[in-house]
Amino acid sequence: MSRNAHCFVSRQWVRFDMMDPLHHLHNVNYLLLFERARFDLWRAHGFGPDAPGFDWPYVVAHNEISYLLAIETEQEVEIDVEVSALGRSSITFHHMLYREDGALSAEGSCVLVRVDPIERRPIPWSEGFRSLVAPYQKP
Repeated sequence: MSRNAHCFVSRQWVRFDMMDPLHHLHNVNYLLLFERARFDLWRAHGFGPDAPGFDWPYVVAHNEISYLLAIETEQEVEIDVEVSALGRSSITFHHMLYREDGALSAEGSCVLVRVDPIERRPIPWSEGFRSLVAPYQKP
């Protein structure tokens, strides 16, 4: 279902325990699915928080989301992940969540900032990290 060739695509399941009392996917779980999609991207390249050479730690500086169409049943969804901005120590990811029927359910962005593990101050992304995310940058 990916709409853009440069996006990373993560396939995930919406489960019954992710629903709110109205039987819609609870709003906070969209952010959880977006975060899982980013971790799927890292894993697809052999990285994660404990992997040597991974630019860790980073912190979430900002999240934004637009809810477009409700998800009301358990289903497999697709999350497209792309990089909309890459700064010295920050990166902005854009996420698009598609329902099982192909309809866009939500889209949003997340800004991550790489920080020094001791001082907790922003530090630059490595060249290796920049190379890793380059294929997913919006044209």
